[in-house]
Amino acid sequence: MDKPVRRNKKLSKQVILTIICCVLAITLLQLILLLVNPMRRSESLATNYILRLTPIGTDMDEVIRIIENHRNWNIARINREQGFAHPRQGGLSIEQGRTIVGEKSIRVDMRRYIPFVFFPFMETNVSMFWAFDEDGKLIEVYVWKSSR
Repeated sequence: MDKPVRRNKKLSKQVILTIICCVLAITLLQLILLLVNPMRRSESLATNYILRLTPIGTDMDEVIRIIENHRNWNIARINREQGFAHPRQGGLSIEQGRTIVGEKSIRVDMRRYIPFVFFPFMETNVSMFWAFDEDGKLIEVYVWKSSR
């Protein structure tokens, strides 16, 4: 009679150990994904990353070249006639209730990703905006993330 009880205890310990190992592996994977892809970080940290790649004053054509070298970035729109509609106040002009930043702009959409391995039903979209002055020099960068 002692043998089945010992076997159950041993099996329970193995199951608990396996669960702990799985949780640790998923957590490690999550940390690696966060380190490898800066766009998985907060909007402000992602914006800082973009500004390191394309500092204020960078020429619009150079920004386009840098964007094209990122395989997960897809240019959604290059607008040489108007800036982008910024969700916060303080842009250069107001048009139809929206704050417009810059005279020219670029919008890039990144492929959707699952932000946390623990929540596979949730995905995040990342859009990046670059605003340029009339001479085509970068004046502002904005990263917008939305989850569903």
